[in-house]
Amino acid sequence: MPTERFLRLPDEKKTAILRAAVDEFSRVPFDKVSINQIIKNAEISRGSFYTYFEDKMDVLRYIFQDTKRQYQDFCRETLVDSGGDFWKMVAELFHQVLYRDYSGRLARLFQNVLTYAEAEKFVKILRESGGDGKKMDEWMYEQVDKSQLRVESLEEFRVLIEMCMLAILMAFAQRYKDKESIESVEWSFFRKMDFLKNGVLKHKES
Repeated sequence: MPTERFLRLPDEKKTAILRAAVDEFSRVPFDKVSINQIIKNAEISRGSFYTYFEDKMDVLRYIFQDTKRQYQDFCRETLVDSGGDFWKMVAELFHQVLYRDYSGRLARLFQNVLTYAEAEKFVKILRESGGDGKKMDEWMYEQVDKSQLRVESLEEFRVLIEMCMLAILMAFAQRYKDKESIESVEWSFFRKMDFLKNGVLKHKES
């Protein structure tokens, strides 16, 4: 976890450090990541770096945490602005994940990390950096317009969220790992959403 000293930095400075770290982790495999390169790009001293983070693993944990926070904040804002429209929130999140400039670098970062010999360490970090996802789910369940949904409990709502998030992760992999065209990725994703919203069974004529 970053230190309190880091958290007290101006947002502009924190963003610069995060950008420099993401650039480096997306450039080379984890074992080749250079703290010297990070501090050079962030324009901070080596001493400052170690007052902010323990090591490069600590930086990676922060990247995961901050990325999750950004997407959670985006979901909150979109859900409030749309009056609780769950499907609009999911569609906007899909576009946020697929289209922002940050996504390509993040994809390379994940590829570099997960091909490292000790990748299981990073899977553990991902779980630890997840934050309190249950509280987020509870907040969304309270805010969402449930008249649009056929869910009768928080547990059912979590199943729906899981399916939507898996579809977004699949789209992310199709775009940045498999190099599929954005048109193909969009078609596949929104077809999945259509199936979720409207079902796949044909209605028999009476």
